[in-house]
Amino acid sequence: MPYNEEVMEADRKYQKEPTIQNELALERAKLKYWEEQLRQNPGDKELLRRVKYHREEVEHLEKEVKLV
Repeated sequence: MPYNEEVMEADRKYQKEPTIQNELALERAKLKYWEEQLRQNPGDKELLRRVKYHREEVEHLEKEVKLV
């Protein structure tokens, strides 16, 4: 599944300026995307795995941002 425009834009911004804040924005956009996919396909194990992964990434990056 290709990502939506929101994720692509966040990725371009992160590639251009790889800051922790831009990485967090990218991970939040990916999490939002995968949560939407999961709402459309409830119970899909692969989507559940992706949501869990990106949720953990967002939580980790939020902690790092607070340290910076």
